[in-house]
Amino acid sequence: MPKGGLRGWLVAMLLLWVHGALAQQPQLTTSKQPALITADQMTYDRDLGVVVASGHVEVSQEARVLVADTLTYNERTKTVSASGNVALLDPSGNVVFADHMEVTDDLKNGVIRDIKMLLVDKSRMAAVKGSRKGQIDVLDKGVYSPCRPCAEDPMAAPIWQLKANRIVHDNDAHEITYHDAWMEIFGLPVIYTPYFETPDPTVKRRSGLLAPTFGGSGNLGFQYKQPYFWAIAPDKDATITPIINTNAPPVLVGEYRQRVVDGEFKVNGAATALDLADYGQGVPTSGTNFEGYLFSNGRVDLTQAWRAGYDLNLTTDPAFIRLFRFPHAYDRFLDSEAYAEGFDGRSYASIQGWGFQTMQETGVDNAQLPIVTPTVDYNLVGEPGRLGGYWTVDANTMLLSRIDGTDSRRLLTKVGWTLPYVAPAGDVYKFRASLLAEGYSVDDVGTDNIFPTPAPTGDTFSGFTGRVFPQLSFDWRYPFVRHSGPISQVVEPIFSAVVGPNDTNPTTIPNEDSQDYQFDETNIFDPSRLTGYDLVDSGQRVSYGFKWSVYGDTGGSTSLFLGQSYQFGSLNDYDLGVGLDNNLSDIVGAVQVSPYDVVDLLYRFRLDAETGDFHRQEIGLRAGVPRFNVDLSYVFLNQLPLTVSPTSQAQEIYGQVRSVINENWSFFAQGRRDLENDLTLEYGAGLTYTNDCISLELQGLRTNYTTSGITPDTSIVLTIAFKNLGAYGLSL
Repeated sequence: MPKGGLRGWLVAMLLLWVHGALAQQPQLTTSKQPALITADQMTYDRDLGVVVASGHVEVSQEARVLVADTLTYNERTKTVSASGNVALLDPSGNVVFADHMEVTDDLKNGVIRDIKMLLVDKSRMAAVKGSRKGQIDVLDKGVYSPCRPCAEDPMAAPIWQLKANRIVHDNDAHEITYHDAWMEIFGLPVIYTPYFETPDPTVKRRSGLLAPTFGGSGNLGFQYKQPYFWAIAPDKDATITPIINTNAPPVLVGEYRQRVVDGEFKVNGAATALDLADYGQGVPTSGTNFEGYLFSNGRVDLTQAWRAGYDLNLTTDPAFIRLFRFPHAYDRFLDSEAYAEGFDGRSYASIQGWGFQTMQETGVDNAQLPIVTPTVDYNLVGEPGRLGGYWTVDANTMLLSRIDGTDSRRLLTKVGWTLPYVAPAGDVYKFRASLLAEGYSVDDVGTDNIFPTPAPTGDTFSGFTGRVFPQLSFDWRYPFVRHSGPISQVVEPIFSAVVGPNDTNPTTIPNEDSQDYQFDETNIFDPSRLTGYDLVDSGQRVSYGFKWSVYGDTGGSTSLFLGQSYQFGSLNDYDLGVGLDNNLSDIVGAVQVSPYDVVDLLYRFRLDAETGDFHRQEIGLRAGVPRFNVDLSYVFLNQLPLTVSPTSQAQEIYGQVRSVINENWSFFAQGRRDLENDLTLEYGAGLTYTNDCISLELQGLRTNYTTSGITPDTSIVLTIAFKNLGAYGLSL
């Protein structure tokens, strides 16, 4: 047929209508590409004005293909019809099957009888008749299901299907409406709705109700959540969720999200009128009080080198968050931060502000928590010189205040020079020199010990203080490599020496940023093993150790590290309780075993050099394949830093097992036990079934937490997810 011919144009228009009406495209656009028609026979009756193509008719245009036994165009009625084993493949991959379809050439009206559709995601749709009037498509007595037919009995009812007396698709509004609709499960009607409306697949976001959640607990009774999604604009939306409880007042939860130029932000909050004393949670209150929380975070790229952001977390009472199990329910503190940071070549700068709110019921007063506004950091790494040496510059200023307690203002500069060197024999050297100068203006600093409390009761100091701290360090390591078949071994002795003045941590300088101090294999050779600037790692010491590693050609590896330090002269007060109680430190080590992709084991330890007693042990194990895998962790702490307690001891084990039984079934179990107090903190198990159209998950969990207002609880949750219709959950 010639390009642009009448029949080719009409067939192209037919294809476009079917594609628009059944594939639910947002609008129709006539293609300028010609249509190619092949058939066993083609005739044209000039008197009747009828064009007929018959016998293995195939029409193709771009990515659309139509096959039928007969294709007819009637010039007088301006209709195009296809009949007999009609099948249409559209560009999205959907396939339409019908016994007969007919459409007017102006695309405004059309009818398809006994229509069946196989969608690109393998979902199926069928109707007795499909028709179009203008931009409205109507399916009479339609049915939809994503479930594949049973291989043994294709005529059996699917697991679930949606039947409607009438399905209306508005192509202008992009909405699909179901009238007199039933959901059937295994052929039995279980849910009826006279009216059900959803956006069509072309719509990415649309305001409306989301899937509800049903639940229950001893404290709250029966609970019902009904979220509503509000698509405000393309760049912003909100979700509003009322929570109705039988044993507690209703709660309103809302979330607002918005994208801005080069950034985004989100606000999440909840509010209610609640008497927490009725539930035995948190600090008792009297009467009916406003309770709620406000969580918000955002980020924006100011330039290609600078970005800024914030993270805000506040609540009226920690017990409110724990009662309803909102985010951060088990945190010890809520922290809020605002920051800006920039990167320029080999330099980095940042400015930050911090605020804190306690989530603990006793022992911590919010008035004694620090407010850091701001802390400013600048770090520069210079270009290497001719011999490889380079300069570093670190500068910091911090303003820290409390409503009740110690205040501190700090200004410091640290200049360093590093010279790395690799000898011809392969041994590696590194020499470092640094000079730190700090100045402080402080108020109400307790001078009784190196760890002043936020609100001291003994002798205090207010005024100006500071220090100048020079330090030299030398590192050496010599890796020896041996190849033996498919295995390579590396033995690497390591030695370092650090020299600095003694007693350079006066009690007039409050320790605010170096309280979490742990001595382990990750920092044993660092010139400063501390986490901040308020303490310096003073004195003279040597550290030594070795690392032995085995590498396989196929990628597996195993390594062992052992190390120890010796401190010359007097010990530092802050070293007590972390493995440095004596001049000869505890032995730290780590073993990592990963012989295959399916096994990953890490064991870290710290043991007393004199008695051989373990002061710290950590085990992390991940092993298995998707068919069966294990995740295990164990922690034993015999000593904690003095900032926590010099005699604290903790021992806990956690394990999780997951198994994919087959392509449909999977299982998991988990548990956490406090070995020190002989208490199982939590345990539970779950079973999941998933196929092409439905997902079922049954979980049971028992928690025995008894601190911070958390009471023991048992929950059973059943979640049912219907493909393409959302998830619905029932918890008991």
